[in-house]
Amino acid sequence: MLISGLFGVMGFIIILGFLGDFLFKKTGIPDILILLVLGLLFGPIFNLFDVSIFMNYSQIFAAIALMILLFEGGLNLNIYRVFQESSRATILAILGVTISMIITTLFTKTFLGWNILPGLLLGAMIGGSSSSIVVPLIRKINVSEKIETLMSLESAFTDALTVVIGITLIQLLVTPSGSNLYTLTHGIASEFSIGAMLGLIIGVIWLKILKSIEEAPYKNILTLAIVFLIYSLVESIGGNGAISSLIFGLVLGNAKTISKIIQSKQEMKIGKTMKEFHSEISFLVRTFFFVYLGMIVMIGNWHLVLLSILLSSLLLIGRIFSVYLSTLKDVEFMKNRNLMSMMLPRGLAAAVLSQLPRVYGLENANVYPEVVFTVIMTTVIICAVGVFLLSKRNKKLEGNKKN
Repeated sequence: MLISGLFGVMGFIIILGFLGDFLFKKTGIPDILILLVLGLLFGPIFNLFDVSIFMNYSQIFAAIALMILLFEGGLNLNIYRVFQESSRATILAILGVTISMIITTLFTKTFLGWNILPGLLLGAMIGGSSSSIVVPLIRKINVSEKIETLMSLESAFTDALTVVIGITLIQLLVTPSGSNLYTLTHGIASEFSIGAMLGLIIGVIWLKILKSIEEAPYKNILTLAIVFLIYSLVESIGGNGAISSLIFGLVLGNAKTISKIIQSKQEMKIGKTMKEFHSEISFLVRTFFFVYLGMIVMIGNWHLVLLSILLSSLLLIGRIFSVYLSTLKDVEFMKNRNLMSMMLPRGLAAAVLSQLPRVYGLENANVYPEVVFTVIMTTVIICAVGVFLLSKRNKKLEGNKKN
């Protein structure tokens, strides 16, 4: 009975994920809200499942989701646009994360009485927009390819950046005697470069292999296996697995362009079915992860919830400021500042990092997940409402022009 009931719940979650995605396309309301609320109902509210069993697997689930979603995001990016917008996306990502960390540190110092390092750690957790929300959302609204590329790249960069900074800060908290700024910056640069280089090299090699087995069955699932192997390899040698997944997807998604760049005698390409296959895998993983996230959250301090909502509002102000600075001297970006400012939803990376203080036995370990969950919910709502109102206004303006 337990097994059949579990299968029934899994089927229900998938159907609800599909309906949420359908609603997302029609209204612009992110399906993550529905999935998070469903998780809350299954876990903390009705206690249908023993949440303690799932707690031990949060890092694994989150890492799988981040890896697959970034790979799928890379598959759908244009490499020329990536080169054109990568510098501006990097500036926006660094500005956004830095400003968020400063705001959060001052906030925790004022309202929670925390020291600087724990405040910076919480700031790193909620420092960047989530690619798992931004990438599908930006594809479903009417924006130029230039804006889509910038937002996709920025969210992917911040996912990786916040994970690297967060883990480094945790190491500094565990061993504070050896902490210094050089250690932090060197660690970030090293992890990013290792991840990007291996993702690029293995991506080119795998394209050549795909060319030789293009008539073989199951090459799509075999590619997914390579994504897992790359992530494992990169992480084991001190690189960033998230960045390697993104670059690997980018190389495969731009196979024809890559074959010209490396002057390959044979044109390399991937079939349309590969993108469709990994899009469905991405949907499945994202659906289950956000339900899972809702299940494992513990909300017991409503004062902390209210403070977290206030913090989310301050993060929005910081987002507006970082978007303003990073879009100077570009007419198209300046016209879309309002939309770009709304793209602040926190998600996967924040969820991953919020579980680590408990693993490492840090002080206030139970506070991090509660604050992070509330910030995720609040920023997703801000994003959803903001995008909805902007889309409505743009349609009205287009209607007036036609009349």
